[in-house]
Amino acid sequence: PGMAADIVAFRLDTLWHAGGAVHDPLAALVFCQPQPVAWAIVNGVPRVRDGRLVGLDLVELVERHNRAAVGLASRAGMRG
Repeated sequence: PGMAADIVAFRLDTLWHAGGAVHDPLAALVFCQPQPVAWAIVNGVPRVRDGRLVGLDLVELVERHNRAAVGLASRAGMRG
């Protein structure tokens, strides 16, 4: 009680982990093709559920990052 959990879970039943996860699941995560997190709990709060971000407006986040990228490129003298 009173402790927050940080944990992530990856799916190992995918084509990208085929074979490797049978003998050594940890090695499959390290050496096989990277895959998105399936589940994540940060500070006791679910942040990724079934591979999807929870509690974020993804469209707004992408737009904000695109604006930041344009600003950085402009300050660096880069032209689009």
